[in-house]
Amino acid sequence: MNRLLAFPIVLLAIWLSVGCASARRGGSAAKDATVAAGREVGDKTEDVAEKVGEKTTDATITAAVKMKFAADKTVDALKIDVDTKDNLVTLTGTVKTKAEADKAVALAKTVEGVKGVTPHLTIKSQ
Repeated sequence: MNRLLAFPIVLLAIWLSVGCASARRGGSAAKDATVAAGREVGDKTEDVAEKVGEKTTDATITAAVKMKFAADKTVDALKIDVDTKDNLVTLTGTVKTKAEADKAVALAKTVEGVKGVTPHLTIKSQ
């Protein structure tokens, strides 16, 4: 009778050990998939951070140009709009003289990170 019970017990033990090995392999595959997904998320996070950094740089350049205009007595900061895209500054508005337009362009070019300045400034004749 003991032999009759021993055989199913041995089969059960073998079946359980095969199941555990299979579970370990499955767990390893799940771990690998999780690590790969984590790397992908990390890569995408870096891409988004770079894009946000670029936008911040444009906004920072715009603010710095406006601050330079506000600090200068020649340039009327309220009459000139400053737009920045990809580190390229566009100045739009109305100025009193060509000297004021030239000074605005010169000031914008001194801001760190500016790659170029496009003036769309109209000289208002009095």
